[in-house]
Amino acid sequence: MSNFEEDLMEFNEIDAYKKLQDAKKFLCGEDGNQNFEEFLLLSKMSALQGNDHSQYIMGIFYEDGMEGLEDYFQIEIKADEKYYKMKNNKKALELYKKSANQGHKDAQYALGNMYFRGTGIESDYEKALYWFKSSKTDFACFNVGCFYENGIGVNQDYETAIKWYEKSAELGNSNASYNLGVMYKMGQGCEIDYEKAIKWYEIAGERALYNLGLMYADGEGVEIDYKKAIDLFEKAAKHGSELAMYQLGYMYNQGIGVDVDLEQARIWYEKSANLGCSDAQCNLGYIYQEGLGIEQNYEKAIMWYEKAIEQNEYIAKSNLAEMYIFGHGVEVDLEKALALYEDALNDAREIGDEEEISIVLFNMAEVYEIGYGKEADLDKAKALYEESAAYGLEEASERLDNLKNQIK
Repeated sequence: MSNFEEDLMEFNEIDAYKKLQDAKKFLCGEDGNQNFEEFLLLSKMSALQGNDHSQYIMGIFYEDGMEGLEDYFQIEIKADEKYYKMKNNKKALELYKKSANQGHKDAQYALGNMYFRGTGIESDYEKALYWFKSSKTDFACFNVGCFYENGIGVNQDYETAIKWYEKSAELGNSNASYNLGVMYKMGQGCEIDYEKAIKWYEIAGERALYNLGLMYADGEGVEIDYKKAIDLFEKAAKHGSELAMYQLGYMYNQGIGVDVDLEQARIWYEKSANLGCSDAQCNLGYIYQEGLGIEQNYEKAIMWYEKAIEQNEYIAKSNLAEMYIFGHGVEVDLEKALALYEDALNDAREIGDEEEISIVLFNMAEVYEIGYGKEADLDKAKALYEESAAYGLEEASERLDNLKNQIK
């Protein structure tokens, strides 16, 4: 390359940079006037001259439109309506590529996202992973961790996921810190280490308040401290965690770390249930079914059970089955009850909840033994009691002994 060509290249770089600075002045109104047309013109010229940051900014404009620019510059932009209709994923991809190839970290991350989502191009996890790894920003490192944790375009590899999450967390990404807390608690790609889990949850901040509360409630890595757990759950609840609200309801319901307070339990369950927590919906249904600390209300009990069942909450299916057996708030319907028990049993088997399996089997056996207005089937009852007893339910063993004497 001749001296002239080197000088020309240097001039272009300087000129492109100056155009970008001038463009920002027109957009941010440093002279008292915002002029989006001038901003766009100068940004385009700067991008054409090879300025990687201008290319990235124009990529934002074509991918996310005016909203993207407003978010990036943190200002309100006033411009002609036509500029709000200029989104073009193909142009965005081209500009991001030019910027990324010059080493612009944010453009590399944006390009990785386009390949990941298939925006303006076919989804390509391999290329997405390449650009995320190249970017090394906190969000990019977090995404690489997600790829390896979930096996997206690569073989699942928890150890590698941890390495990338740690890089992201060190750059201040709270989501990465949260995921590290989960992985150390569960022993995914590492030995279970509650102390490290707590450390990362504490770094994660707001999002991990609920998880941290559970560790204090269960005594994992720390002494059991219900007061601390409640404090953390209350903080998490203030940030909208329906799971924290459920835990508060449960603790007041059972008197864990506090005196039993069924009114407080119902209040917290209701808050959680309204946000969609199926456990809270189920427990709230039971409170109304049994009239615990409130007037018994079968209609509300059924409503909450049905909401929980929509999310496949199997204990709610079992509880609703009981209401169909006794006609509480509904017409007696043994077939409906048995169908609900069957569903609950299948769900419990799939999850491996042996305690609930034994209870549902016992309840089904009781229906066949007693009949509840229909002909009893003692052989069917016997088989179900035997299976329930095999799971360790003592009451099933006692009923089985009595039933054997009847059959004789």
